[in-house]
Amino acid sequence: MSRKVGRGIRKFIPRIARGLPIGAKIICADNSGARLLQIITVLGYKGKLRKLGKAGIGDRVNVSVIKGKQDMRKQVMTAVVVRQKKAFRRPDGTWMQFEDNAAVLIKPGGEPQGSELRGPMAREVTLRWPRVAAIASKIV
Repeated sequence: MSRKVGRGIRKFIPRIARGLPIGAKIICADNSGARLLQIITVLGYKGKLRKLGKAGIGDRVNVSVIKGKQDMRKQVMTAVVVRQKKAFRRPDGTWMQFEDNAAVLIKPGGEPQGSELRGPMAREVTLRWPRVAAIASKIV
């Protein structure tokens, strides 16, 4: 159930149902200037031949900016998924689901591009992305 994360430290990261296939349009939840994103690839996804990659909460994805500032449009950037509509189960047995799909743009080191995060964020993101969790307004 657990995965190795960073410098050999074992943390419990649950397996989350992936609800966002390649091509899905998601909201940008930070104030970086982008408003609407489209998933291009899911980094670290290992699937079958000719199957679309899928992303879930806490996954790092390459996205293209569809709506937003003029200088950001049509740029390929890296983001972390913080909310998804598809329900997923937590280890304590509760089911979790959000109203929309959202992601936060990040820099190569894992630092978020924006300075604030709009809306709630899943607790599972805090385990893998502590810098993103530091700017979150609400963690559910």
